[in-house]
Amino acid sequence: MLSLVVLTLTYCKKEDNFIGSELQKEDLGVNQLANFNITTYTKESDSLRADELSTATLGSMNDPDVGKTESSFYSQLRLPVDNVDFAVNGSLSDIVLDSVVLTLEYADYYGSLDAQSFEVLELTEDMYIDSAYYNGKSFTSNPTNLVVPGSRVQVPDPITSVFTPTDSTSAQLRLKLNNSFGQKIMNESGNVTLSDNDNFVQFLKGIEVKVNNPGQATNEGAILLFNLISLNSSVTLYYRDTVAKDTLSFDLLMNTNCARVNKNVHDYSGTLVANQLADSTLGADRVYVQGLQGLKTEINLTDVMRLKDSNIIINKAVLKIPVDNTAGNDFDPIEQILIVRNEYDLKYLLLDQTMFAGQAGLDNVGGQWNEDDSQYEFTITRYLNNVLNGNFPNNRLTLETISAMVTPNRTIFYGHNSVVQKPMLTITYTKY
Repeated sequence: MLSLVVLTLTYCKKEDNFIGSELQKEDLGVNQLANFNITTYTKESDSLRADELSTATLGSMNDPDVGKTESSFYSQLRLPVDNVDFAVNGSLSDIVLDSVVLTLEYADYYGSLDAQSFEVLELTEDMYIDSAYYNGKSFTSNPTNLVVPGSRVQVPDPITSVFTPTDSTSAQLRLKLNNSFGQKIMNESGNVTLSDNDNFVQFLKGIEVKVNNPGQATNEGAILLFNLISLNSSVTLYYRDTVAKDTLSFDLLMNTNCARVNKNVHDYSGTLVANQLADSTLGADRVYVQGLQGLKTEINLTDVMRLKDSNIIINKAVLKIPVDNTAGNDFDPIEQILIVRNEYDLKYLLLDQTMFAGQAGLDNVGGQWNEDDSQYEFTITRYLNNVLNGNFPNNRLTLETISAMVTPNRTIFYGHNSVVQKPMLTITYTKY
């Protein structure tokens, strides 16, 4: 997801023409060029909104190429009903709290499913659903880890469904919390604190969910993705009414009415990425794109300007970026990469994409991971015609992750001076 994408319709001095298959090349003077100089370099991604996402990211992983990434999230909790009274038919002394469990429904994962140590903290700072929060925002919290010791270290299992005597549900991470957290809520039974959610979020501001994996080795760990607004994602109080002999439960919800904020932190120390961020000229061999507001690749195509005023119309322009897809780890390339142009510090989707709506536009411009050829391919015909016509400045193009705040993948490209492969721009054109 882009922090800002501007869609425009631009007047062209020359019409963008596409050759039909029924026309013969020899009749039209069709030519092809592929000897363009291309410059690549790596930069940190732009700041992104991190609030009210339906998917939460959690966990840490230690990628040998891009270092360590750690993800956590904050969320308010909400009452399912107003005027909560746990002892509606008797006294609160009749109610016994058995356990408190945070349940998170898995959506996906990225990396290696090694054991991780989980923490849940109670927030001491307010969150507001109508505020804009960007990646990196922290909220203050009580440092006490609410997860009971026996539940803290777990091997994530995003695949196995959870079965009950009457039903089965999607795979879940279940963290047992200290009963004191639930008892604090139950003690407010029948009070104004539990009368509605406006009062409740002043009493319980929310939770922070994080990991603590200081000894994680290279090639270990994963970022876990959770469907935070699923009915299966909640904090559940399990309790008994000792008079009525009932076993009951009560869910505190995480839903679209909750303020929710993801947070991702990247540590590139000791990697080639750190060197590139300090000196962009080092991106000649390999460059990087990384999700979770990590890294982006910049591409300069200044060499195409030698075609300006040469009386040509570009019939097709294809930019191919080869990938160093090293085998032997669990860190797969990004499935879909977005290509944008830059003008006056704003980002614009290419006309090759915006000529069609939605997925059709993405399919037209390209950027899908091609595992067979180990590359990404982008059609940038309309963009380059507009550059040569003077409608767009020939500024850098940027490659970055689509849905960047919830995509943990990374891709390693061969740069413009790689001895293995190089990016290639192929232009098919017609003289007129």
